[in-house]
Amino acid sequence: MVVDITTALTDELLISIFSYLSPLELVEVIPYVCRRWRCLSSDRKVWETLDLYFHQEITEGQLRRIVWLQSQARRLILRYRRDLSNRTLVWCFFHLTHLRELDLSHCPQVGPKIVSAVVQFCKNLRHLNVNGCSGFDNECLLILTGCRKLRHLNFSECDTITDFGVNAMTSFLPKLDSVLCDGVLALHDEVIETIVTKKCDTITDLQLDGANLTDEGVEMISELVFLRRLRIQYCDNLSDDAVKDFHQLRYLEELSLTRAHSLTDSGLLSAFSFPHHFMRVVEITESGSMTDAALVMIARSCPNLIELDISWCWAVTDEGVIPLLERTPHLTSLKVQSVHELVDFVTFVPDYTPNLTLLNVISCHLIKEDDLIALSGVMPDLAIAYNRDLGCSPGKSHNTRVLRYFDIMSPRQFAIGKRFR
Repeated sequence: MVVDITTALTDELLISIFSYLSPLELVEVIPYVCRRWRCLSSDRKVWETLDLYFHQEITEGQLRRIVWLQSQARRLILRYRRDLSNRTLVWCFFHLTHLRELDLSHCPQVGPKIVSAVVQFCKNLRHLNVNGCSGFDNECLLILTGCRKLRHLNFSECDTITDFGVNAMTSFLPKLDSVLCDGVLALHDEVIETIVTKKCDTITDLQLDGANLTDEGVEMISELVFLRRLRIQYCDNLSDDAVKDFHQLRYLEELSLTRAHSLTDSGLLSAFSFPHHFMRVVEITESGSMTDAALVMIARSCPNLIELDISWCWAVTDEGVIPLLERTPHLTSLKVQSVHELVDFVTFVPDYTPNLTLLNVISCHLIKEDDLIALSGVMPDLAIAYNRDLGCSPGKSHNTRVLRYFDIMSPRQFAIGKRFR
């Protein structure tokens, strides 16, 4: 029996299939199969997202044709499309007036001219990502103040931006609730003060670079009572005074403090002294003074924790990790890279955290290889990041489910390890 695929499938199923095809196929192939496919290939659900990041082969001319025929896209992704000219980008924004989300990350051509076109033509824009755009500067932030519906802005790694631009932007965008600016090294406490003053009741997502921040500035973040996600990179200059009042952030879901060299149990015990029932992700790395006492306090404060990263917190031992596993049964990701004192905690993983899917024990040299092999046998869906050749006792076979890594010191090897981040 011969089945005609053009008529056998329902409209809903065909639309779902079409959504996985490239924009070029949807414009140059599908419409010419039959009238029904031509009609369905223009459905709004198919063109909800126009993604050119995964389709680098699409040229400027082809992009113009796609936008001309299907201008109802709500989401446009042009990440790493350095080949597109300013003229083409402005032309696209002129026609894509329904855009809600725009990703221009790592496009060096993004500057005042492009941002002006976005503000002029994309009146309904809610999310803008210009991460790593070298031409995005203070002038661009001033122009963005005309995008009154903007709620999410990511200008991380735009290293020409200063306090002046960020202060102006936060003052004139009434609906802005997400500011991501990690990697912007020229920001100081003044930015936090402006955000706290202007956005105290609205900001929910904040990412900063701690290079030029002080304890006094970071301490003000505790006044953002509705904050849900907080990430501060490079906390080298921050001490316990910066985080001691974080217990006031009752709605916090994600907390990330990287390179927290000066944080000790004193500050962490205070930060987690009250229950954080909404907390799902905690990342505190390179805190050499953090001990088991702080880890147990985190476990008590965050019973619904899903992801935990305490890599390079060298003072932590099994006495802290085992009680944490017992109190956080929903944990799915645990990263303890280079925590050298850990030995036997992996034997408690199956009983305490049965939902664990990722375990990073790179450079934990005291953990027994046989324990990891046994763990991978009991939990077949668990991925284990491990940097030594597997060995086992005589008579036991190797288990290939345990992932083997070499020391991730070179850029290439580090990139391999990033899959666990």
